[in-house]
Amino acid sequence: MKKVAVSIHAEESFNPGIIQNLKNLDYIHVDVSDGQLAPVTNLNLDVFCILNKMYKTPIIAHMMVNDPAFYLDKIHEFIEIFTFHFEIKKDIHELINKIRVKKKSVGIAVSPDTLIEDVVPYLNLIDLILVMSVYPGGSGQKFIPHSIEKVNQLKKYKKNNRFLIDIDGGINTTNAKQLDVDILSSTSTILNAKDPNKVISILKYS
Repeated sequence: MKKVAVSIHAEESFNPGIIQNLKNLDYIHVDVSDGQLAPVTNLNLDVFCILNKMYKTPIIAHMMVNDPAFYLDKIHEFIEIFTFHFEIKKDIHELINKIRVKKKSVGIAVSPDTLIEDVVPYLNLIDLILVMSVYPGGSGQKFIPHSIEKVNQLKKYKKNNRFLIDIDGGINTTNAKQLDVDILSSTSTILNAKDPNKVISILKYS
């Protein structure tokens, strides 16, 4: 059975009540973007504190920012997993160590144009790899088909490593069946559904 994360944005207008009736969620996935790695800016870090107080569901911070360490100090006490993008121009080993010092799980996100081969040297150092199946930005984008092959490539490395595979972007009840992952992260498929909890259940058993 797969795990499911509802993906939300750290918007100024964020309403924590939009997920209050969701059942059987495994994670809350929060997108933070600085307007550089993604063409949107969502930097309302209060979202993490609010969600942490309101819900017991573990939080994954998905940091679409160029300086993840700056934000780590501000939100680490509210989250379970801190995920940064492989594409940043920073020392990845140093950043992993900083996250470990905060006693948080480490995730690396890869954008659609990044090759899995490029992140292989880090797979034994992390807890989660997030495959972006759309380009970083707003929700509602179409799923990029070659993401399926990227997931299949990662599966080969799971035998000797302990990372989870998460996928985010354009996930629905159809393509979820083709994805052999640990976590499915979804925004619109869940939140725009007439029966969100039914959708969560379908995704889990896809």
